[in-house]
Amino acid sequence: MKTFILLPTGIADVPVAALDGCTPLQAANTPFLDRLAPASRVGLVRQVPAGMRNASEIAVLSVLGYDPRRTPVSRGGVEAAGMGVALQPDDLAFRLNFVSTFRGHLVDFNAGHIGNVDARLLIEALQRELGGPGVSFHAGLGYRNLLVLHGGRARRIETVPPQEVQGHALADYLPYGPDAAPLVKLCERAAEVLAAHDVNRVRVDLGENPADRIWPWGAGGHTELEPFELRTGRRLAVIAAVPLVKGLGALMGGDVQHVQGATGWYDTDWAGKTRTALDALVDHDVVVLHLAAANEACHETDVRLKIRVIEEIDRFVVGPLLHELRARGDARLLLTTDHMTSTVERERSTEHVPFLAWGPGVPAGRAARFTESDAAAGDLQVEEGHALLEYVLEGSLPRAVEEGGTSRTASRPDPARQAGA
Repeated sequence: MKTFILLPTGIADVPVAALDGCTPLQAANTPFLDRLAPASRVGLVRQVPAGMRNASEIAVLSVLGYDPRRTPVSRGGVEAAGMGVALQPDDLAFRLNFVSTFRGHLVDFNAGHIGNVDARLLIEALQRELGGPGVSFHAGLGYRNLLVLHGGRARRIETVPPQEVQGHALADYLPYGPDAAPLVKLCERAAEVLAAHDVNRVRVDLGENPADRIWPWGAGGHTELEPFELRTGRRLAVIAAVPLVKGLGALMGGDVQHVQGATGWYDTDWAGKTRTALDALVDHDVVVLHLAAANEACHETDVRLKIRVIEEIDRFVVGPLLHELRARGDARLLLTTDHMTSTVERERSTEHVPFLAWGPGVPAGRAARFTESDAAAGDLQVEEGHALLEYVLEGSLPRAVEEGGTSRTASRPDPARQAGA
């Protein structure tokens, strides 16, 4: 039995006043999801364990069946793998955003969603002017890039993600800690390089936000994960644009496939990604299709854009996917998200998010649609997100309770506790 994981990050949201108290998922016109939901099991899942920081690397790790409490990962280490940058044991890697500032405040954490060409030219300039034996800059996808401090693994440096700094004074959120001073100085020198670059001069002339500062965050080193096939006995393929998800796929030993036109934004090639994912299902047992556009709309606090993205996902991804999986008859679908993101506040939440499971061996529930409220009204709540994939792989989701029955909460047994550890 094959398994297809559809992972539109940030698709879940909170009620929005401008939508008369609906969420974007509730307000969107989604005929294919509406057709799928009544034949599926719809419920809630907690992807980020209680007490852990709400980070995408943790949540996606959980979606793919790894317990984040027992599988430490870092943003920098994972994104290095996603960009094909090999880290030495003593290297320290940072996710590196290009950001825009004004009068000492961070005003745009992705520099106007700077494109690949502009970003690569700036990264090349930084490497040329500031790179050397101890420092290297690496181009990724648009504003998502990488900084490596070679030999810096032991440095004690703390950072804050730039999306949490937007609208605030830079001085209050710069890297800190006993060993942070050289990194702060590097950021200042980088600002001088960026200010003098033609790319930013042209961006200003065009009325676009300049990439006038770098923002390193999410420090981590070389990362290793237990191979997915060894854990599950199944071959994994990952189709994604963003380095984070590509990196997790690579670290798990999966087949990370490139799709021309996959941008990680709402101009991505929906059809191309879907076609590549369905083709991968031929010779892989588990296929992950990650979509980042809904989350990007949240970053821009654009509710109407998020609705449009959800409707395009329904039309160009869910529709063709449902048609193909029904024709195959040998595949289950798991549709979920890694975290909830508020379109109004840009904030993420560790609250439960909706999931939908469909296919042979999956008992149908009572959901009318795939929405946050339908999931909350369902009869299944999975407290340990990493267990959900195992339920779907094995076709072992608990049977739906009878009408009027109580909610059922599922969690995976802890082997260590069972062994008396």
